[in-house]
Amino acid sequence: MWCDLNGLSHGRYVPRARLHEHGHHAVTTLTMGINRDIVPVEGYGPDVGFADLSTVPVPDSVRPGWEVDTDVAIADLEYNGEPLALCPRGALKRAVDAWRSLGYEPQLGFEMEFYVMQPDADAPGGFGPLNLPSHRVYGVGIGGDNTGLMFDLYDAAEQCELDLEGMMGEFHPGQMELNMRYGPALDAADRAFICKEMTRELAVRRGYWITYMGRPMAHLVGSGLHVNMSLTPVHGGPNAFDDPQGEYGLSTLARQCIGGAIAHHEAIAVLSAPLVNSYKRLIPGIIAGYWANWGLDNRISTYRVPCQRGAATRIENRLPCGSANPYLAAAVMLNAALLGVVDGRDCGEPQIGDADADPNTDRHTPHDLGEAIAALEADTVLCEAMGPDLVNAFLTLRKDELAKWEAADGKWDVEVISAWELEQYLPFF
Repeated sequence: MWCDLNGLSHGRYVPRARLHEHGHHAVTTLTMGINRDIVPVEGYGPDVGFADLSTVPVPDSVRPGWEVDTDVAIADLEYNGEPLALCPRGALKRAVDAWRSLGYEPQLGFEMEFYVMQPDADAPGGFGPLNLPSHRVYGVGIGGDNTGLMFDLYDAAEQCELDLEGMMGEFHPGQMELNMRYGPALDAADRAFICKEMTRELAVRRGYWITYMGRPMAHLVGSGLHVNMSLTPVHGGPNAFDDPQGEYGLSTLARQCIGGAIAHHEAIAVLSAPLVNSYKRLIPGIIAGYWANWGLDNRISTYRVPCQRGAATRIENRLPCGSANPYLAAAVMLNAALLGVVDGRDCGEPQIGDADADPNTDRHTPHDLGEAIAALEADTVLCEAMGPDLVNAFLTLRKDELAKWEAADGKWDVEVISAWELEQYLPFF
């Protein structure tokens, strides 16, 4: 399997004896919208005859799958004998390598939020919210799931060696959260990518759909893909974010990483919240990553530092939408944090209390996808860190999606989830 710029999977079934061989597939899988429309990206489309990329299986990524007698392997992508510039996993590898050059190994942990949807012939897209009368926050048993699906997902996560920490019901009926243990950045992102595919496929077997849309229903809270980050020395040692002598127990390195994320907050958004629908979650009042601020164990701030210290000291980025590409959301966070270190940025004072009622900043995520695209284009330093070819292709796809939405609907209302969004996104996200 490999990941495209929309965060969707591609792949093929191969005999295990041939796992070491490279596959060859059209490079246009990286310049396609979700409905297979090929967008014009020079050097990767008809101008080069729809040339091949090579899929290069990563031996260390092989793990048991959820299909009968089938393992799963992640593939890196090459083009003309070199790493493919448009590859999302390649973007994360570059970010990891940049940190390694400074002597640090990035550690990531992903929290996956999603909704289970049941068939509803009268609903746009054919699916509506799950009916779960006894639901409660952090529910288990019939307080979290009355379909049996949660146990299917739990067992499959264990079988697939995703290093599951736990599952539970989340805020609204049908919303669930699956958490995986932190680990080296690439492996953690691989597990998040596999998790999305596995959960959606298993739901279909029971006649349900799982959606990672940021906000599939206007009367319910949204779903995030929270990315937890820390750093350890390359050659071993304690968590580099922890400093018992530092203010709030944080090292200068940790403060500078938070400072970098805050400095590039607006530009981070589109790579973390890629859909028109994503910006109906990123608003005040539904505990999402809206404000350009940080807080100590404060869920209403975007860059949250949980109360644990020592080995568990970390930054939780609450901005990414459930529909985010795990590789790109992680890569842009690592790059922004690194820029904070390079520029010597401090994070300033933490948000105290309710940021929605009394924010300590007037900066926040862009209001919609168009503003988010413009914010990344304006942040040339972050674009350079992510890779110009990748940013160009990614934004071309986002602009194409925005144009389709404007042609089909175009009426922006954060409290209305349009039929176009559900029909367009539910099959894929």
